[in-house]
Amino acid sequence: PPETNVNLEIGAKWDSADGDLSIRTAAYRTEKRNERNTDVATPNVYLLSGRRRTVGIEAEVAGRITPQWEVFAALALQDGRITQASGQQAGSLNQRPINTPNYTASLWSSYRIDQRLKVGLGVEGVGARFGNTANTVVLPAYERVDAMAEYRINAWAWQLNIKNLLNPVYYEGVYAGHSVPGTLRAVTLQTSYKF
Repeated sequence: PPETNVNLEIGAKWDSADGDLSIRTAAYRTEKRNERNTDVATPNVYLLSGRRRTVGIEAEVAGRITPQWEVFAALALQDGRITQASGQQAGSLNQRPINTPNYTASLWSSYRIDQRLKVGLGVEGVGARFGNTANTVVLPAYERVDAMAEYRINAWAWQLNIKNLLNPVYYEGVYAGHSVPGTLRAVTLQTSYKF
């Protein structure tokens, strides 16, 4: 049978009447059935033998502290577990699935200095993740700082973005046999015109 997913989610959103504050929250449970797993004895063969579930909660808050100062914050906490495994994968029962952090978080703030200039700074964090189903290979948690500056003249805007401002080495993803490094400091400049 094919892989299938069952998702259950309940949430709520509240917006203030003046639009200065928005709060969103949700709780969820996701279950993957007939998960495709690699046969450890024959690495190029996949088995539809696994099942995993993830339960979690998430919350987001966005608002204006002053007319010029905006803040956005988000936090998600989750618990992922392998709930069915067979054959060579049996040792992974009750372990965390590959590349499943127990939390993600972000905080972003921007401030409009005047009608033309706006600046922003933010941080993104991701919890530790495992690179194998035995949970013996681990990528550490990381935090990444990003920044931006925007300058507007009439219908024109120029925005300078700096990703990974402090330039630490980190890994965005981990999979069986390899990991994906995060972007080192990157600077982009974009322009736009509204008409």
